[in-house]
Amino acid sequence: MKLSCVLVIALASTCSGCGGSAPATPAPAPTPVASNTPLPSAGTPVIAKPTQPPAELAVIPVQVTYVLRALTPVLDSLFPVRDSLAESTCRSVARLVCHQYVYQRDPLVVSATGARFSITTTMRYRARVGVPGAGVASCGYGAETPRRATLSLATDLYWRRDWKIGSRETALAATLLDQCRVTAMNVDATRPLQSMIDGQLKDFSAQVDTALPNAADLRPLADSIWRSFLEPTALDTLNSLWLVLDPEAIRVVPLAGVGPSFRTAIVVYARPRVIAGAKPPAISRPLPVLSLGTSPGGFVVPVSVELPFEEVNRRATALLVAETANTSERVDSVHVQANGDSVRVVLDVSGSLRGRLTLMSRLRWDPAARELRLDDLDWNLESRGAMSRMKATLAAPLIGRAIRRATMGGRVPIGAQLDSVRTQMLQLLNRTVSPGVVIGGSITSFQVESVGTTQSAFVVRARLLGQANVWIQ
Repeated sequence: MKLSCVLVIALASTCSGCGGSAPATPAPAPTPVASNTPLPSAGTPVIAKPTQPPAELAVIPVQVTYVLRALTPVLDSLFPVRDSLAESTCRSVARLVCHQYVYQRDPLVVSATGARFSITTTMRYRARVGVPGAGVASCGYGAETPRRATLSLATDLYWRRDWKIGSRETALAATLLDQCRVTAMNVDATRPLQSMIDGQLKDFSAQVDTALPNAADLRPLADSIWRSFLEPTALDTLNSLWLVLDPEAIRVVPLAGVGPSFRTAIVVYARPRVIAGAKPPAISRPLPVLSLGTSPGGFVVPVSVELPFEEVNRRATALLVAETANTSERVDSVHVQANGDSVRVVLDVSGSLRGRLTLMSRLRWDPAARELRLDDLDWNLESRGAMSRMKATLAAPLIGRAIRRATMGGRVPIGAQLDSVRTQMLQLLNRTVSPGVVIGGSITSFQVESVGTTQSAFVVRARLLGQANVWIQ
């Protein structure tokens, strides 16, 4: 039996056990690397490319819907449903002196169009006033129907650099729908009351400008998403395969109001890849200041699954040293290298044959079996000649059976690793960030595009498509 499966041992050993569990100033976003190459069909084998470019830039938008009713508790605390002014707080207005002012309002109606945020309500009120020379008079008390007024506030919202919402260009309007002619001497107090309500609405506006940044703070959500992209994630139970997202930048889409909610998006720019071996160090990178950008409707995540030659060499050497320890030809070390569009495997051997043996192969992805295949791995001419001059005890039936067991019949399954990438991305995009803040995402497509090598690793490239949303309510 020929030893044309030695490289497959190396690859299989790397995969064993895998498959477990002031307004903000817009800043230019990193430019995504577009791919115009059509995806291969399900039955089309993907032939290896000789070299692989750096990992593509993934653009991952998380669409955020901020339900405006989430602001209701804050707004109600600033503008109570009912209230009254005691005599000590009343002010002199024209020739009238207010002694009491009682109102009850309807629920606040909040809505948004574009960047414009508006609050409207209808208020019913009664007033007692002091009229010089006539004592206390009132309107809306006793048998009289409470007077009505409409109040509205509209303001433009924008993202501040501290990840909070700011407001500007605020417009106020208070309209008294009913005249307030006090019962004593039929004095018309409508204008003084209009001035009082205007003042109260102005105070409310100032309070809204102060409260909105604290009530609509995007930093906790953005920081949670950012930090989740910094930490390597294990893709197998042996902690030998890792998903590294490597975020480079984060942007926010300007607010856009649609009826009862505002919509925006947090867009993360990252270079995802999968690495075999020891756990990569976590990236220490604080959340950047907020800057504006644009967002596609869904995300496109190019994923690179890397099988480093160094790790392949280490595991394959350990396996083959043990397998050939008691044979006349022993394998001392394994060296895997890229060689143009092929793969070279060099074995250092000792015993009855001393020196180096070389095997060559071309990589191919089998989409039906979802496996990386090395069907034509074989000795080069020089190594074949050396093998013919000795007793080829390396090809003994016992070693052959071990090779077949280790390589699952000469194939390296990698579909499980890709499934693990998909699972981990779904976990990142489906979770509760805090009470009332939930991320929900889905993946609509995940397909291998190419296999190949760099100077230091085998690389399988795939493309993941999907969408993610957050509801704040």
